[in-house]
Amino acid sequence: MNAPVNDGAPPRPTFKDMINSVVDAGACSECGACVVVCPHGIIEMIGRKPGKRVGSLGDHDHCGVSTGIGCDACAAVCPRLWPREPHLREATFGEAEAGGDRGFEGIFGVYRHIFVARARDPQALARGQDGGVVTALLAWARETDAIDGAIVAAVGEGDAPCFPTPKVVTTPEQIRASAGSWYTYSPNPLALKPLKKAKVERAAFVGVPCQVTPLRKMERIDTTRLLRAGKSPTVHGRQRDCMRGPSERVAISIGLFCSEVFVPELMTEHVAQTMGIPLDRITKLNIKGEVLIHTRDGAVATIPLAQAAHDYQRPECRHCGDFAAELADISCGGVGTDRATVVVLRTERGVDLWREFEASGRVEVWPIQEHKKAWNILQRLARKQREQIAPPTAGAYGTAPAPVQYCAAEEAVRARQALILAGCSDAEIDERLHALRGVREGAPAAAALGPAHPIPGDPGEPAPDEKRKLPPPPAPHEGGASPGPAAGAGFARWTK
Repeated sequence: MNAPVNDGAPPRPTFKDMINSVVDAGACSECGACVVVCPHGIIEMIGRKPGKRVGSLGDHDHCGVSTGIGCDACAAVCPRLWPREPHLREATFGEAEAGGDRGFEGIFGVYRHIFVARARDPQALARGQDGGVVTALLAWARETDAIDGAIVAAVGEGDAPCFPTPKVVTTPEQIRASAGSWYTYSPNPLALKPLKKAKVERAAFVGVPCQVTPLRKMERIDTTRLLRAGKSPTVHGRQRDCMRGPSERVAISIGLFCSEVFVPELMTEHVAQTMGIPLDRITKLNIKGEVLIHTRDGAVATIPLAQAAHDYQRPECRHCGDFAAELADISCGGVGTDRATVVVLRTERGVDLWREFEASGRVEVWPIQEHKKAWNILQRLARKQREQIAPPTAGAYGTAPAPVQYCAAEEAVRARQALILAGCSDAEIDERLHALRGVREGAPAAAALGPAHPIPGDPGEPAPDEKRKLPPPPAPHEGGASPGPAAGAGFARWTK
């Protein structure tokens, strides 16, 4: 179910597909998005995996709603089922911003600007993972009311040392306290549910690629896939609200570069027992060619990265092909930098937010040309990750035919035709569509933009007997620098 079938229509994965082809197959990312969108309470997290709610009747891969009135919202947002990241580029960067210039595209995804940045705030820089950029950006956004809160992973009260859990943070102090990465998995999408209770209408979502993808699918997968002839508008509306509603409270998504995270035993066994480092003495973890363990006394212990990856890599991460959070509004990571962050602005709203943030004076920036090492490492890691799950595909992804793109408008047409064939009247169809579209959702766009521009100077695919040549870092006028401070309506137009 990870690629489109060749019968003219892409697949529509079901609950059964998700359980059998993802969870039971060991590919589940454990993001929890399926639990968040389930309208009927069928799914819950059992340990770290989603599963059928304890006590439910039928086989573990059977959902009575799926086979009855129809739903499968869970499978629609699963990051391991069709459409995956390469198939969602048009829906994210074409239909989402029709009429605009998508910018450029490389092996690390679509981008408008790529550069290196560092927070000026000493506290954000000290507590942040690399350049403190994400922490400083979120704190500024909350202080200026650009957002009401943020979803982050943090080690808080009640959490075991070094093991973060999803949090909704609503103050700059809480945001700063959440700085840093621990490289153990935190299912951040689960924090989408508490946003309503916390009265957060404009959240920033921070997560790794397998968490950004389901968020984008909540936003972009057309809700007409929920249409059924015998289903009441009330049920249609309920299912729509559960599938689409969580994404409507997210104003901006910030994706973190990620090649892998580790199983808990890296910390509980290797670090705590073999190395003898108490977990409550650790202040920070980082990866710079090796695993760096910072402790309260200022010491830094190390583990060879190859050893950590071989012995403790989370097996589920081998099913991921997205290193650079390709579907986020803004992507960030510390590859190839020293106390600085590589920043990739991908969407118009990401550009607008960044320009206002830079105008605040809280960040310093450099063109990517001044950090060629970071650029080259990003290229290599993104390609390695992409090729982990599928053969290369066209353009920035290789030489084979380009991946079939998901199109919401085409899906909506097929759904309407199915109702017509089922004998529904125009009035009945319109009533169901109104329930699915909701107040904040219009009809899907009918057309998407063409391909983004390739990276300037990209040498393309090598001949079979030649070594791959990396494209040079783009110049500032080619997307290789910050867009500069704000000058206009900016991010406010996205958050009204």
